[in-house]
Amino acid sequence: MCSRPTYRATVRRPVSGGEPAVRLEGLGKRFGYAWALRDVSLELGRGGVLTLRGPNGAGKTTLLKILAGIYRPSAGRGTVLGADLADDADRVRRLTVLLAATDFLYDELTGVENLRFASLMAGDGRGPRDWDAALERVGLTPAAHDPVRTYSTGMRKRLSLARVLLRPAGLVLLDEPYGGLDRQGAGFVDRVVEEIREEGRSVVLATHRGGEAARRADAVARLEAGRLERLEEGRR
Repeated sequence: MCSRPTYRATVRRPVSGGEPAVRLEGLGKRFGYAWALRDVSLELGRGGVLTLRGPNGAGKTTLLKILAGIYRPSAGRGTVLGADLADDADRVRRLTVLLAATDFLYDELTGVENLRFASLMAGDGRGPRDWDAALERVGLTPAAHDPVRTYSTGMRKRLSLARVLLRPAGLVLLDEPYGGLDRQGAGFVDRVVEEIREEGRSVVLATHRGGEAARRADAVARLEAGRLERLEEGRR
């Protein structure tokens, strides 16, 4: 039986030195008897942006959660910034930050209070200037002191993105970041992704929508039924 290829995401402006941002070899994840991911081999250089495309149920969220250290792989091996996904999950979680599909925001707190609470829980030492700057980057300064229960779906998504920006993680994982956003909100996501890249950090972005898939990406990978079927150059 022929082995499947290892896909490598070419980075136009790579950050030199060190381990790749992501290296996966035959990675698989099983829930009971069902395989959510099978034989995924992929390499992403530091400073690169990789978009994962595919329909709902293709395995995109499962892969992001493995990269975030939330799920342990059932087969194969992989590293994130040199940390082993199976044997060093605590370090993986320190090196990554995940924008999940569920926002986990507190409706009765204001936008800035949500960021303050997130900083306190993470113990990241961030303060008012950091929270204000993050809100400005996603266009929420006018609503900073409004309760989150008054936010639209798009505003909640942008607040979640601001919370991600507070973490100085080397690998940023974005699960459906364009969901619920209008064109202006999508523009904020694009700009933030580019800023993260300029800082020398890496991004893996998952979406089931084709229109955004190639934005800001060095490469676009296609997942089908848990398998990585192909990788194409992005349209940057």
